[in-house]
Amino acid sequence: MSYVTTNGVKLFYEEQGEGEPLLLLNGIFMSTKSWAIISNVLAKKYRVILHDFRGQGLSDKPSGDYTFNMHSDDIKGLLESLNIKSAHIAGTSYGGEAGMDFASRFPEMVKTLTIISSVSEIDMGLKLICERWINALLTKDAEVFIKEWLNDTYSEQFLKNTYSIIHPKILESFEDFDYSACKRLMDCFMTLEKNPQTGKLSSITAPTLVIAGELDTLKPLKYSEIIHRAIKNSELHVVKGAGHAVTVERPQEILTLILGFIEKTELLQS
Repeated sequence: MSYVTTNGVKLFYEEQGEGEPLLLLNGIFMSTKSWAIISNVLAKKYRVILHDFRGQGLSDKPSGDYTFNMHSDDIKGLLESLNIKSAHIAGTSYGGEAGMDFASRFPEMVKTLTIISSVSEIDMGLKLICERWINALLTKDAEVFIKEWLNDTYSEQFLKNTYSIIHPKILESFEDFDYSACKRLMDCFMTLEKNPQTGKLSSITAPTLVIAGELDTLKPLKYSEIIHRAIKNSELHVVKGAGHAVTVERPQEILTLILGFIEKTELLQS
């Protein structure tokens, strides 16, 4: 296991492959293992770096409030400790939100940015869903908590086809789950209601790919459209038939989009 200490927090990270660095940023209930199908392929061409955010997985879970600025500073510290001056960044959901914060604050460190199933602001519908999740989180009952967000996260057809397989696997992954730390991550996300990122997205200069799941009911397409309009020269792609967890439901399409976008960008800049 590899760790780096930055900003007073010990972060767990993994590396795979060689080549230009490509950092993958977790969703809020994810860990580095959640990227396995995608990262194993990307590592055939890139130096893939994964890490657990503070408050997540195998990283430290300090008390107190978390902010996206903290996550950005942690990412900067992680990259600097690995002697990486700039990297391709791809984040899904919470990871996409952290990625946008990082790209707006440290544009010189971002070669390309891929934002998957993310938002830059929160409306009442999303706020109410998150409050429902937090209430389930406070029960500290894995079965109650998982069933509360499962339907919001996956498309109906995906759940119908895979529920008997994925439910026990997800339940097992929550055996050592830190509910208090997750609550702090959820609270960090909820700050986007009063302090949206949308206004500062114009400062992102990296070529940006925005990906949305057609059937995402948690963070619907309208949010990706807001991000796409705010980031100059960004591209928006909608994955048909996929829900919020598009990296799980359609990993092959996500690979096609990420690999194609990065390679196209490199060719245009050469």
